[in-house]
Amino acid sequence: MAIYSEMLRGRDVFAPAADIRVPAYQRGFAWTEKEVGELTRDLVEAFTQSVIFFLGTLVLVQPRARGPGDIVDGQQRLTTLTIILAVLRDLTPSKDVAYTAHSMIGHETPAFVGDKQKWRLTLNSMDAEFFRKFVQTKNGTKDIDAIKDAAEESGSESQKRIAMAVQAIHDELDQISPQEQERFVNWLANDLHVSKVRVTEHNIAYKVYLVLNRRGLPLSDHDILKAALLERAGFPPKEAVKHSERWNSFANRLGHDAFEAMLKQVRFLYDRQMKGEFLDAILLSILPFMTIANFINDKLPRFVDAFDAIVNGAKTTLISFSPETEKRLTFLREIHHEGWRAPAMKYLVDYANDDQETDRFFTKLERLAYMLQYGGRPRDFRQRRYRKLLDAMDSPGWMSDPESPLELSGVEQSDFRERLRGRFPNFKQRRALLMRINASVPGGRVLPSDADATVEHILPRNPPRDSGWFQAWSKKRDREELVECIGNFTLLTDAENQTADRKSFEEKKAIFFENGAPTYELTADLQNKPAWTPEEARARREWLVEIMSAEWDLA
Repeated sequence: MAIYSEMLRGRDVFAPAADIRVPAYQRGFAWTEKEVGELTRDLVEAFTQSVIFFLGTLVLVQPRARGPGDIVDGQQRLTTLTIILAVLRDLTPSKDVAYTAHSMIGHETPAFVGDKQKWRLTLNSMDAEFFRKFVQTKNGTKDIDAIKDAAEESGSESQKRIAMAVQAIHDELDQISPQEQERFVNWLANDLHVSKVRVTEHNIAYKVYLVLNRRGLPLSDHDILKAALLERAGFPPKEAVKHSERWNSFANRLGHDAFEAMLKQVRFLYDRQMKGEFLDAILLSILPFMTIANFINDKLPRFVDAFDAIVNGAKTTLISFSPETEKRLTFLREIHHEGWRAPAMKYLVDYANDDQETDRFFTKLERLAYMLQYGGRPRDFRQRRYRKLLDAMDSPGWMSDPESPLELSGVEQSDFRERLRGRFPNFKQRRALLMRINASVPGGRVLPSDADATVEHILPRNPPRDSGWFQAWSKKRDREELVECIGNFTLLTDAENQTADRKSFEEKKAIFFENGAPTYELTADLQNKPAWTPEEARARREWLVEIMSAEWDLA
């Protein structure tokens, strides 16, 4: 019996000799979209800030240092990491980057004499073949619809979650520029760290697992920050207790995850470069401007109120806003990035004393945020633009400056308008965009985030070959151009969407208007369409582009 431990980098975990296996008795992939999204975003954030990332501890039953090992703790993380590498491999246009990413997933030929293991990670017998085909094999993650269809056909919950993870990770990493993708792959190889505990027998492994997972609650970043601030301030004991209790009340009010997210936005307000470790950055960027007591007693309560307002719609004696601003905030909450939160918080804390000006600011911020989300700009451009906006907000007269980063240039307006004519294959992004459009069509209304609204492709993405769809849509170029455009989308409830599926247009219309009026206003114009053709899809696309161009004042 023996226990060995070592610290490994990402490329060591997924080295050519790695042979990590999920035992047959282990559960399958169990993470939800929440856990997958959190890990992906945390990794991207650490990469952006150029800091190392500690993934935690992996526990393997591995009798010999070189040889197969059964994973006892860490399956979900390693599976998600493998999907991240696979999506990066299949997204990047660079053959070198794709090779580096794939080399941490598997190798095509034996890496050394006697090597017969091709893949670094092998899932349990129920999911291994599915994972090989749709994740580990080159180009496996490219056809997300095929992955979802195969998972549904299998009936396996773990395979459905793998398909979900591929979709969620693709949606997240698709926003990274090719140059960032290359650097991200190298960062995963060199700056991602894992503590590996190797044990020689299973009974030892589970004792280690229980110790790691059942003893104590790990401190959050905001717990560590609070301790550092109070220690740095040198408060007398009673005053330190008072400040600690106030800090905890804010964390309890927002919830610990949201409180930590709020502190990250506060960091961006003072540390615009967002480089380095969170704790050091907060201390170094805030303390030159104020005392710790001032931060906890004056600034922090206002930031908490502002964050609660923009995320949850809460109104306090310090912060309130008009129905128009609330509408714009509802639109902002839907989009797939959070960079707009820092300028929104700054405005509410520093400037929100006039309803008309506040309405004007949030109308412009909403337009800017949607342009940065959908206008074809890479993720690093977004961060730079919000940084410029925060810098401008420190200067007098910034709201009326026609050159303000809050405004869209003529080129940005025309580019954004043209982008609206393009394709929107990203699931989350197109839902948010369609919900935004629904508020602007004739008779439209603002939909809450939890609305039972799903995106329906009027022309199905994969119509049956023997269906009538191919009479009007016989040209492949028409299908490729229009199937993922806003003209071919509408909103349905989930039940309506499941029923409509790949039916004919006439059958779909019967479902859309079963109760007379459609569930969502975006569907209403389809009632008088006798058929769904490429010409109709193009005309509807132009109609919706004109509506949103007027709404966003795009030239």
